[in-house]
Amino acid sequence: MGRNLGEASSNGRTADFGSAYEGSNPSASAKPLGLRAVNVRAELKPLAMPDRIALISLGPVPRAHLTDVGVALSQVFGPPVVLAPAQERPAYAFNKDRNQYHATAVLRRLAQLRVESAAVPVLGLTDVDLFVPDAPFVFGEADRAAGSAVVSLQRLAHGPDGKPAEPDRLKHRVQVEGVHEVGHLLGLSHCMDVHCAMFLSHKPSDCDRKGLGLCGACRSALGLV
Repeated sequence: MGRNLGEASSNGRTADFGSAYEGSNPSASAKPLGLRAVNVRAELKPLAMPDRIALISLGPVPRAHLTDVGVALSQVFGPPVVLAPAQERPAYAFNKDRNQYHATAVLRRLAQLRVESAAVPVLGLTDVDLFVPDAPFVFGEADRAAGSAVVSLQRLAHGPDGKPAEPDRLKHRVQVEGVHEVGHLLGLSHCMDVHCAMFLSHKPSDCDRKGLGLCGACRSALGLV
């Protein structure tokens, strides 16, 4: 499908996981913490680890972000990441009433690009602002059944004051949310560990607090040592 990004550098509509869509929804209603223990894993059985993960830009995404996310995905999950041919901004998903782009429409289009192998999950990176109908915005979204996910840089690229995020901070945010969405594609639900990449981010500062990797329970759920 493309070049192995690991060679370039060294370095949903959201509900609990009974939904077909699972993403970084800032308005998702979380269960009270007392109702389940930290890191209790999802109801769905994790998928077998794919032999590669496809990464694709949707619009003018800097190559550095693609490389950084590809490196993070390989480091956390293991399979190499290949860069698929770039696509235009998802104009087909634009909602003029909200001045945003419908994440579900993007996921459907990404799923159609999985022509080489249905077993290869695909993650899209875009600079447009994403939404789902029951949320003001989403940082990212994933459809496990379709094997497609998307992450938006638009809100990750700024601080609460509206100023651009520092390059290293933005790099971390994009990497951790990429890991988060691919984790959903592989069968993980949201994690209660605030330092795990699978923790649900409500705001960019939540991304800053999360580590790039998975907690022990999430790694165990995927069979990672």
